[in-house]
Amino acid sequence: MEHSVILQLKNITKTYSNRSDNGQTLVLDDVSLTLEHGELLGLLGPSGCGKTTLLRIIAGFESISQGVVEIAGKVVCTNCDFIAAEKRNTGMVFQDYALFPHLTVAENIAFGLKNQVKKHSKGIFSSKKIVNDRIRQRVVDVLELVGLTGLQKRYPHQLSGGQQQRISLARALAPQPALILLDEPLSNLDVQVRHRLRAEIRAILKAAGTSAIFVTHDREEALAISDKIAVMRNGKLEQVGTPEEIYLNPQSRFVAEFVTQANFVPAKRENQVWITELGEVAIFNNATKTSDKEGDLMLRQEDILLAPDLSSNIVVVDRQFLGREYDYCVETGSGKRIHARTDLSNAISVGTKVKLTLKIASPRVFPISPNINNQSLVKV
Repeated sequence: MEHSVILQLKNITKTYSNRSDNGQTLVLDDVSLTLEHGELLGLLGPSGCGKTTLLRIIAGFESISQGVVEIAGKVVCTNCDFIAAEKRNTGMVFQDYALFPHLTVAENIAFGLKNQVKKHSKGIFSSKKIVNDRIRQRVVDVLELVGLTGLQKRYPHQLSGGQQQRISLARALAPQPALILLDEPLSNLDVQVRHRLRAEIRAILKAAGTSAIFVTHDREEALAISDKIAVMRNGKLEQVGTPEEIYLNPQSRFVAEFVTQANFVPAKRENQVWITELGEVAIFNNATKTSDKEGDLMLRQEDILLAPDLSSNIVVVDRQFLGREYDYCVETGSGKRIHARTDLSNAISVGTKVKLTLKIASPRVFPISPNINNQSLVKV
């Protein structure tokens, strides 16, 4: 019977002992998470937030201090019981591909398949020839799945970085594990290849019907690949949701800053209006994170329209050409700097005075937190 829930993390806590002062460093703090069959989950967060440690715990490379890890309904890890990585029915795709340089593509993919095929073969199917035939067919099947048919006899050094990563994925998929784990699989590739491969990886995993978790600090990568995103900070889960939910409805200032790269401007509430130095924003609903009369209004870069205005005290101090759009930095009368993105039809020179128009359908205001960026991160 197939389990609808592939992974269940319950109250996962991880601490490391500090030899210097005999203290404890908290790396993961009461993390609970559920992954359904066929879902692709992105673990997104800055360096040092604990996402790779969490992935290693799921894989079986790290123990836990507290909590429970279940894979396909089977408990594989508690603070006192531990099932080895090779017995967890998971596949791993590493950042540096981890292919065996002395083995061909076929031999790399077949690595680890022999024992599995023997285990599931009975009677007449246990002969060496039948086992080898089944392995060769599985290699052919996964090569077709990753779009690299015909490369069986090549060696890793004869492949491009993108091809090597797809072979690494094929090797992880070959044993048909319940769960695939990917540790920043695209970080070693150039931008063009990374953009193409992230779509291919999603398509491959969906075609295979495989559940997967991948670690990334790239918000665009997470938004593009994931069915669900778990945003992490300082060992905790800040928010879990679909890419749309995370981007459109961030539940904390950190998520708003890290995922949407939003601006924040001081705002005061008067009746059904938020008043800022950039203008007024009407309140149409209760999409706000503060009940106070003042807070910080979130402004996505794409929510700001610029137009030249000689009477304005807002000035364009920088403009970057990004190919499909411009990234503007403007300085307000109070000295605050705001970033806005516009299409190429709106080219405004540096030094131009501009008027800002805010197109916010659902304003979100967070409690004022001036020291939000000064909080330290646990390094892992």
